[in-house]
Amino acid sequence: MTTRLALISLEHVHAGHYLTSLKRLPGVDVVAVAESDARRLFAHAGLLEGLSVIPDYHVLLGSGVVDGVLVCSANSRHKEMVLDFARTNVPILCEKPIATQAADAREMLAICQAHDVPLGICFPVRFSEPLRHAKRLIKHGNLGQVVAVKATNHGTMPGDWFTDPQLSGGGAVMDHTVHVVDALRWLFEAEFTQVFAHAARRLHAIPVEDVGLLTLEMSNEVFVTLDTSWSRPNQSFPIWGDCNLEIIGTGGVLSLELFPWTLNHYSESAGKHSAEARDGDLSLRLLENFLWTIQGRAELSATGVDGLRALEVVEAAYKSVATQQVVPL
Repeated sequence: MTTRLALISLEHVHAGHYLTSLKRLPGVDVVAVAESDARRLFAHAGLLEGLSVIPDYHVLLGSGVVDGVLVCSANSRHKEMVLDFARTNVPILCEKPIATQAADAREMLAICQAHDVPLGICFPVRFSEPLRHAKRLIKHGNLGQVVAVKATNHGTMPGDWFTDPQLSGGGAVMDHTVHVVDALRWLFEAEFTQVFAHAARRLHAIPVEDVGLLTLEMSNEVFVTLDTSWSRPNQSFPIWGDCNLEIIGTGGVLSLELFPWTLNHYSESAGKHSAEARDGDLSLRLLENFLWTIQGRAELSATGVDGLRALEVVEAAYKSVATQQVVPL
């Protein structure tokens, strides 16, 4: 069985990697890449060789030539693209955040549900083996009662449309909060109940914030701190950033580095430290899941509802920054 997929826009920094991964997946035919920006086409010229490149994705609507699409546009453009493909009954995998406003995300969900169209969100962290191992340990009581999480999602400042508030919806808080929020919702099967946030522009001369610090509480009474900053040097840092979690329980501590995969378990009951380290391509697993969902072999790892819940936390964080108050969810 061959599944026909199209990549809609090369705007997102991960678009090239997704395209590389799609070309590696057996049973996938990349039937089109929709992009009109000559700069982006030139930057990805090697990857696009032999593929059909179209300037306007609208020609695909109702054409019957695609079984699914991957939306990789700037954040503010997600809504229109998702609604267009949902109305033509095409399954969608959308880059995060789902939208720039929760109201738009709710409209996207409503249209997808009305047309019975799967809407997945690009949250590859769910496929991290250490995170899955951590979930098993927590479920089996190896950490005792979890009381707090210290998290970071640092990165380099991406530039381009990420620093244009009209296209991005915000800076580092918009860009990085959603990954950790989704990971912790999935890990604990709990929701966020309140947030207090600081954000500022400290490192770069850009019109959006480049540093952010959130303090959150969850429905399972776990307290969370999250540093979402674009604070990694653009030229000298060896990787783009990190996504790290330190999970503190009454019976031990888990320290997770999710890029690459590392888990350190400090167990009080065992009286020792153990470590697990691996490497792998989380985005490839994300795309496999979308492919298998289209084929009826799996369910989406993260849905539009998950995207909405993460965006609601972001909106509350920005409200907290503006009011300097704790904001309930």
